Amino acid sequence: MSAQVSRKGQEITVVISQTSVATATEIEIPLGITRGRLLRIIADKTAGSASNIDPILGIATNPAGTNIVFEQGTGAVTIDNQIVGGATFSTSTGSLFYRPKPDSAADNAVTTIMHILVGW
Repeated sequence: MSAQVSRKGQEITVVISQTSVATATEIEIPLGITRGRLLRIIADKTAGSASNIDPILGIATNPAGTNIVFEQGTGAVTIDNQIVGGATFSTSTGSLFYRPKPDSAADNAVTTIMHILVGW
């Protein structure tokens, strides 16, 4: 499982296809930028025993508190959030950390797409 990061000008698209996803499964997304805005996140549970996913994205591993860039809050099979103005982030490592967080099992498959704008 790896994040495919593509950049065109100031626009970054991240595509992540994951299998064997459990509640604590996490992936590092090497963006190569230190400041940006998350504009949209689409996450789809494509297979597995879980009823829902409840994604979280942050600037540190196991995002919590002020390290959170985006947290869904209410689980669903498919998540599609457009954030008006974008959710800003600043990271010294140039990476974000993502957990799809299915509500059960470890046999889940999740596809996620993120749209990020470089800078604030």
